[in-house]
Amino acid sequence: MRKLLYLLSFCLVFNWASAQNNTITRIDSLTHLFLERVVDVPPVRLSTEEVINMNEARFNELVAMMGTTISFKFDPSVVQQMTYMKHPSSSFLYKACNRKDLYFPVFEEVLDKKGMPAEIKYLSIVESLLSTNAVSWCGATGLWQFMPATGRMMDLAIDSELDERKDIYKSTEKACDYLLSMYNIYGDWLLALAAYNGGPGNVNKAIRNSGGKRTFWEIKRYLPKETQNYVPKFLATAFLMTFSPPEHEDFNILRASETLVPVYLCCPVDMKYVCALVNVSEVEQLEWNSVYKNGFIPENIEDKRVVLPYTKAMQLAEWQDSVYAISNNSFNPNNYIRTESEMVYHTVKKSQTIQQIAAQYNVSVASIKRWNGLKSTKLKAGRRIKIYSNRQVVLPVSHGPLGFLYYITDYESQTIYDICSRFKEFDMDRICEMNGIASPHTPIGKGKLIRLYTYPN
Repeated sequence: MRKLLYLLSFCLVFNWASAQNNTITRIDSLTHLFLERVVDVPPVRLSTEEVINMNEARFNELVAMMGTTISFKFDPSVVQQMTYMKHPSSSFLYKACNRKDLYFPVFEEVLDKKGMPAEIKYLSIVESLLSTNAVSWCGATGLWQFMPATGRMMDLAIDSELDERKDIYKSTEKACDYLLSMYNIYGDWLLALAAYNGGPGNVNKAIRNSGGKRTFWEIKRYLPKETQNYVPKFLATAFLMTFSPPEHEDFNILRASETLVPVYLCCPVDMKYVCALVNVSEVEQLEWNSVYKNGFIPENIEDKRVVLPYTKAMQLAEWQDSVYAISNNSFNPNNYIRTESEMVYHTVKKSQTIQQIAAQYNVSVASIKRWNGLKSTKLKAGRRIKIYSNRQVVLPVSHGPLGFLYYITDYESQTIYDICSRFKEFDMDRICEMNGIASPHTPIGKGKLIRLYTYPN
């Protein structure tokens, strides 16, 4: 059922423009109607006490209910991991639960398509606690913690503009491809997981040292210590997330707004315009779209994808043209500030030092020496020396084709006065009136989309 619903929302966003006889409002309401009926209730919900007092028979009974092809085992190392995770001071599973409703539908879709066990989705918790921006001490990055070399080997772009290890969709596809290739080699999901963590070389070595054994538990002691703990940690995580997830508000309801959906754009655009249009914070944007290193979707990529929660994605799909209109009619103060260099002569006063002169003109002592061919810092009174200084020239502001310019605020305390005071063309009173701002000195907040009006020509 979840797969069907995710596909529905996924396809609606991709094909919204071609649905000539349907409005976005109608599509949105119909999809919400389906999604509101989805209830994600574990078949059994274990208390912390039940987990800690678990016996092997009960464990195996619950695993059978999962219907998984992964071989769970009631091993002391798995029990130990479950005990750690259920300790009152542990926040491990709580952090994952805050994000799971966003990411799991994406993972489940890929896993289902590739015929892999759905429980593999819990591996991302072990790897990154479901954070696209997670970076390990050794440089492994993203939800699935790809090293740079492994990422490039799996055809993930890593350059000055993109890091596809942080792409929710592509990194998931590649992680599943890698795990599936390991499973095809070893015929065992636990060995595939061990190879994902420690590399197939270490797994092959452990198999040889064990005398040719072919299960994780038989070769475990021959694996690196980290990998010995890695697989039990995965099993404990998968078991607890299925039967004893942490409680939080609305845990059982999969809301439409909690499902990530991709929207494809046709043109390069700065992500700040997308965020301002659909009211998404910078922190959220960086979590879902940090694949774009500079916060800008470049021209030279085929999939100009923006990932947002369902309701925000539907808004962007409906208002996509507005993103380009805002981008093409935006105000960048730097475009109207030109720095010019000018030379002046300074006459050295009695007892004046070169350091004092440098401070007066906001230049360095080394620059003064270079400009004047000086070998010493000592100066005689009355000497004329050359000083090159920069001054800012403010250019006239164009009112734009719409009669106003869009601007997105840079920081929380920014005001209309901060934005406009250097430019005589702006009508600050009208700007405040048209944007519902009390005065030119009223803080606006960060990431707010406002219109800047100029005086009539």
